[in-house]
Amino acid sequence: MGLFYPLTTMEEFLYWEDRPAYPWSCFIRLRFSGCLDRTAFETAVKATLARHPMLTAMLHTVGRGRLQWSVVENPVPIIVWEALPVGGPLPPATHLDLRREIGIRFHVRTEATASDLTIQFHHACCDGAGIFLFMKELLVAYAVAFGAVPSRTRLTPLDPARLAGRGRFGLTVGKLLRMVPKQAVGLLGARQFLMRKPVPVIPHQPCADDSPLPTNYPATLNRLLDLDTTAGVRKASVRYGVTPNDLLTRDLFLALAEWRSHQNIADDGQWLRMMIPMNLRTTADRLLPAANLVSSVFLDRRGQDFVDADRLLRSIHEEMDLIKRLELGFTFIFSTALCRRFFGGLKKQVRADKCTVSCIFTNLGTPFAHVPLPRHERCIVAGNVTLVDVNIVAPVRPYSCVTVAVVLYAHRLSITLHYDPRPLSQEQAADLLDTFVLRIHASIAADARWTA
Repeated sequence: MGLFYPLTTMEEFLYWEDRPAYPWSCFIRLRFSGCLDRTAFETAVKATLARHPMLTAMLHTVGRGRLQWSVVENPVPIIVWEALPVGGPLPPATHLDLRREIGIRFHVRTEATASDLTIQFHHACCDGAGIFLFMKELLVAYAVAFGAVPSRTRLTPLDPARLAGRGRFGLTVGKLLRMVPKQAVGLLGARQFLMRKPVPVIPHQPCADDSPLPTNYPATLNRLLDLDTTAGVRKASVRYGVTPNDLLTRDLFLALAEWRSHQNIADDGQWLRMMIPMNLRTTADRLLPAANLVSSVFLDRRGQDFVDADRLLRSIHEEMDLIKRLELGFTFIFSTALCRRFFGGLKKQVRADKCTVSCIFTNLGTPFAHVPLPRHERCIVAGNVTLVDVNIVAPVRPYSCVTVAVVLYAHRLSITLHYDPRPLSQEQAADLLDTFVLRIHASIAADARWTA
């Protein structure tokens, strides 16, 4: 008999975020030197999926319209193989319907000396940390299947039984009571969230939920920073006494404001709201298979906040520090749970026709820092292939036509912009991404002048 799981609050929220015109899919592209072996790869996929039930689950309706996960035994995931040139745009994708298939797909392009692996996964199944756990294991499983490393190569032990409690986040009654004073600050933030009216990055009216996808979905652009620039980001953040993520968040806000000015978009004191995912895993979750244990925090800034770059950076650092110290990542979880039980349910709240987020910014950090495989010039070697680059793509939603995702691999920062090509042209999107990169260089240059 298969496994069944009720949806957690965040899983249901992310499911209702999904719609044909705006799929709630994420993508990862791994670029390799060397040609992936099909037999070894498909063996590795099967072995790795067996360790991660949430990636082999589909949704079914039970009872009074209640949704439930049903884990598919011996799943046959979609794996597309193409002998085509690698690099360039991601392969075109379609809406992933969790009622009809499991929440992960694979697309492989190969040529004589290189390969691209693109993975599409539904965000309701797992978050970024979860998919990278899966990816690390997939690389090891591929190396084992290819015969390059011993089959006894150790992976982190996982306990699928812990998935039953994945929506509780380890919160006991005592801990919840101790969190009440902290969450009072979160309630103030929730009030601001409801009272303020953020605007889209570019004024537009979104498509109907059932509209067809653009033919070039997902529309993405990528910039790979060199070693010196990546090191400069870390050095500048240390000098400013902030995290690299604080610095990048500041620079993205400034880039958005500058780009909107170039597009002749009137400011008029309008709020730009940036949504930043927050991983809620603790050390107790180290045995958890891939799942979704993410929340969201929101930063609001407007025209006057962009005048003084140093002051903006300090305010972002102080706000993010407060969020971490007071565990305000849980505020969104608690608020969403209330909406799920009251106020018409989650679908009504999620599908409301209004702008709630201007853009999404996610930083996955260094997800391949600990992989039990050899390296060559900082790059992971898995059998006959070497992982040379990683791109991560976060979803877009109505009114939120821009997402930016960064990941650090082989000491280089990769920045991927996912844009909605219906309100934004490729030229506009490229200009926005270039403006962001130029802002990063400006931050590094300012630090260099300070320390000279």
